[in-house]
Amino acid sequence: PHPRGNWIPKGNMSRQITQPVNQVRLTNVAVVRLSRGGNRFEVACYRNKIVNYRQGTETDLSEVLQTTRVFTNVSKGQFAKSSLLEKCFGTSDEEEVCRFILEKGDVQVSDLERNAQLESTIREVASMVSEKCVHPVSRRPYTMAQVRDAMKMAGFMVHPTRNTKQQFLDCVRLLQNTEVLSIERAKMQLALVFLSLEDEEEKSFETRRNAAIEMLVEAGVSENDIQAPAAGNSNRVVFLSDPSHYRQV
Repeated sequence: PHPRGNWIPKGNMSRQITQPVNQVRLTNVAVVRLSRGGNRFEVACYRNKIVNYRQGTETDLSEVLQTTRVFTNVSKGQFAKSSLLEKCFGTSDEEEVCRFILEKGDVQVSDLERNAQLESTIREVASMVSEKCVHPVSRRPYTMAQVRDAMKMAGFMVHPTRNTKQQFLDCVRLLQNTEVLSIERAKMQLALVFLSLEDEEEKSFETRRNAAIEMLVEAGVSENDIQAPAAGNSNRVVFLSDPSHYRQV
């Protein structure tokens, strides 16, 4: 017996709270959204993986998406119906639709996250400029603070999803074109070494060396950047080259 006698509970204590089977709650996600046919579609992604996917460095959807389901609202956990996908995308294959949304959709981020991404990209680009570029005369590098000030004066704007290396190259070109900063890519020191042929005379080395120098100049290497042969090293040509000439050289 209950200590209070014939105690009767008030209300229905057996009532259970259930969650609809067509809903799922996801947290700590990055959302990519696409509007199509008057409807909103979303996919839930892992943070920092969207850029990798769009740059082609990540192709495995399981590494990019938290689930290969298509949502109408990620925050509410509402899935898109197959009939709606068929109507708007011409297919009910959710993996195919996920790829389309990843490629064409807009990443939904807060202002705080967007500012953090932009700041991170600015630091990366400025760091690359500081490490890989120098003053044309003194051959000394610029500090990151100097580079960032120059980027601001030149009006360089970073893009959070574009390849960082390409943005670095665009930044260098802009700084050169606007003449905000006297700058050029730091040159690489390279060497062409001629293999010795049997019974080859010194004159043969000299002929091959002169022919190599002509080809280097045609490829864009300055004659001033080609070193004179050191004593006993006539079988090689040592020179400095802009990194942009490397493939042609």
